[in-house]
Amino acid sequence: MAAFRLAVEAESDMIEMDIRLSSDDVPMVFHDRRLQRTSSGRGAVNGKHSRQLAMIDNGSWFSPKFSRERIPRLADVLPLVRSGVTLNIEVKPDVESASSLSAMELVIAEVRKARALSKVIFTSFNHRMIREAKEVERNAVTGVIYNPITHFRRSPSTLVRNARADIFVCSKLQITDDVVNDTHDAGYRLYVYGVKTGRDVQRMLRLNVDGLICNDPRFVRETVDLLLAGE
Repeated sequence: MAAFRLAVEAESDMIEMDIRLSSDDVPMVFHDRRLQRTSSGRGAVNGKHSRQLAMIDNGSWFSPKFSRERIPRLADVLPLVRSGVTLNIEVKPDVESASSLSAMELVIAEVRKARALSKVIFTSFNHRMIREAKEVERNAVTGVIYNPITHFRRSPSTLVRNARADIFVCSKLQITDDVVNDTHDAGYRLYVYGVKTGRDVQRMLRLNVDGLICNDPRFVRETVDLLLAGE
């Protein structure tokens, strides 16, 4: 939550987060399948009850001053939309629920409960999940994330169209003029992640991408402003 609050202070347009399910099917904001790399916990996220996950130290791995950070529920993060920021909710591709409802149904239900649908986009490397999101909620804005292994030789427009999505998402390592042209010519948006340096930002502006996904939004925003001012 400290990182998300800092992103709001940096006037980010959007905050990206990763979703996994607890053993009681509560959507939790956590990247890895297992807890130990970035928390004091051990074992798989989906092997713990949401109450157990909420007690784990989720910040000391980064710095002692974040020792009070805990693993948030998606429900804890959704109120951030009131500040004007959009949330990019990435559902991890291997997430499965333990109930009759799918992972995507559970995530969308939380977003509906918070009345935040208009301020959220749903993304995933699992394009079946993204297709399902539109089936569950036709007004959902969705994006497919490109995997160079499983989606090799398939055009961005084909991948987006097959998933009934709105946005194509790829790494800065995968972006080319052909990718940009194919995506835009088909009427879809293009977001690029892994943007870090001033050179990255300059290249993305030249390619006319629609969204930059980065770890340091303040730096990227300042760089964009400087480059645009110099035109």
